[in-house]
Amino acid sequence: MAETRRVPHPTPVPANGEETFRPPLSLDELLEILTRTGALDPAHAADLAGRRRTLRSQVLKEKVGSVRSQAAARYDVSPSEIVAAVGYAHAKEPRRTLNEETIAQCIAEAALYPYHKPDPLGLDNDLVTRSFSRAYAHRNVVVPVGRDGDHLELAIADPFDSALRESIETTLGRPVQYVISSKRDILAIIERVHGFRSKVDLASEELEAGRTSTALVELVELQSNAQLSASTEAHVVAAVDYLLKYAFDQRASDIHLDPKQDVAGIRFRIDGILHNIEQLPLSVHAAIASRIKVLARMDVAERRRPQDGRIKTQNGDQEVELRVSSMPTAYGEKIVIRVFDPNVLMAELHELGFTHAERERFESWITSPSGLVLVTGPTGSGKTTTLYSTLRYLAGPEINITSVEDPIELIDPRFSQVQVQPQIDVTFASALRTILRQDPDIIMVGEIRDAETASMAVQAALTGHLVFSTVHTRDAAGAVTRLVELGVEPFLLSSVLRGVVAQRLVRRICPHCGVEGHLSAAQVEALGIKIPVERRDQLQVRFGQGCADCRTTGLYGRIGIFELLDVGKRVQGLIRSGRDANEIAEAGRIEGMESLRESAIRCLADGVTTFEEVIRITADRA
Repeated sequence: MAETRRVPHPTPVPANGEETFRPPLSLDELLEILTRTGALDPAHAADLAGRRRTLRSQVLKEKVGSVRSQAAARYDVSPSEIVAAVGYAHAKEPRRTLNEETIAQCIAEAALYPYHKPDPLGLDNDLVTRSFSRAYAHRNVVVPVGRDGDHLELAIADPFDSALRESIETTLGRPVQYVISSKRDILAIIERVHGFRSKVDLASEELEAGRTSTALVELVELQSNAQLSASTEAHVVAAVDYLLKYAFDQRASDIHLDPKQDVAGIRFRIDGILHNIEQLPLSVHAAIASRIKVLARMDVAERRRPQDGRIKTQNGDQEVELRVSSMPTAYGEKIVIRVFDPNVLMAELHELGFTHAERERFESWITSPSGLVLVTGPTGSGKTTTLYSTLRYLAGPEINITSVEDPIELIDPRFSQVQVQPQIDVTFASALRTILRQDPDIIMVGEIRDAETASMAVQAALTGHLVFSTVHTRDAAGAVTRLVELGVEPFLLSSVLRGVVAQRLVRRICPHCGVEGHLSAAQVEALGIKIPVERRDQLQVRFGQGCADCRTTGLYGRIGIFELLDVGKRVQGLIRSGRDANEIAEAGRIEGMESLRESAIRCLADGVTTFEEVIRITADRA
């Protein structure tokens, strides 16, 4: 027999303490809870009570698109949705809005149950699909979010509905523990897990039956969740749509589809860290890979050599660029999709993470009438964001900006952008040669990777153009010696190079759960900070405790750390003399350059990032 907990009700409990039958939470009871807890002003509560009918229609219009359709008849509008539709501010905490999450927290407090914000990446998808059917879970707004020993932990939106709890416990036939979540969060998990799984299962059945044509259907735009749920065909198409929409929702920068011996794995990179998401049958992986290749205008029949492509789609009203790469492996084609969010790539210059001094130095380079500015760092260190943000900052009707890229990361109407195509002899060097005949003011070269491109970039800077480019080196001084190794004459390089930016991305402390703390003496020693021994355990920093918003990691989002090498007279002399990177770096530090490790430690001291992030990102720079 399932174990239950007696749930208090907003109305008085009988004196004997025994729980009687209780109906679902009504709007009046919810308003009483919100008023009693101080979340809602009594005047606003009265206003909500008087507008319940029109607010219910407003919710239906938003959720299903109509107030009189069959879908509207099937959709049960909850009291929480009615209250959240108005968007009143929290009476005690005006910065908070009475949205579904805030209301769910108030309900949990009144019911003496814990509130739980489900982490989509931390769920056991098998547990979600095995415990309840999609229809049952959706109708009753219930989803399993974990296990606690023998108990199944269930998220529900209405803890006062005793008939619902009795139905759940009878259906499961095992001990359960309840947590309270918002209806929105619960339904989102049901749609994502059951929706994606059902399409994968149907696609697998079709593929086993020999019907694979649905993988080749052309996608115009991603379908809505309602369309995906109602779809009875093109299951591979729907599965890909679910996958992309889920990646957008989770702020993924990369999507990995990895075929293994028995199954294929799906992973998302979020804030620089890969997370396991789902597993697929190999047959479905092949069909999904084909579908993605069709969308990216790649050769579906070619599976023996790597290919590259791109997809343009939308996330809400925001256009998103996807760069697709396929690579043959022992068990099939591995697909990696890089997500280029315009909100990230086109960040404002002041949002990149420069200090005031660094911004001043960088701006002196990029406002020069001519010269060469280099950005260096490993893949995924934010070089493209820095360059695009710089070009956006400099763009204007009187400025002719042209870029040559491989590939074009994001198309922007303010620039003329050229795609490298080696198969027809459009290389960085040949494109740059043509660009110089197009009367450019500013040129951006995606990457200097060979002697000819390096020579052309330097010549362009010498002839009165401002040139931006990237080089793959560990630090700023290494970029100088790299160009010399590519055959650029040191005396030419010293005269055109304005500066070099080396950068990395560190994860930021979550703004919702950051608290004060101190470094231990061992941590201070590991960072190499020179401080008296007696004060080593007194250095105050911040760290994230972990919450629902950051998936208990304590970290949310990323920011750049920078090493800016200004090519002044001292550094120019060393470049002309052919000195090595160490000597150039030392001269840069004398002239005020902050190393990547020092920049990261400053972010730690400012409460932006954590000790662990500093060590992880700058381990090679200690």
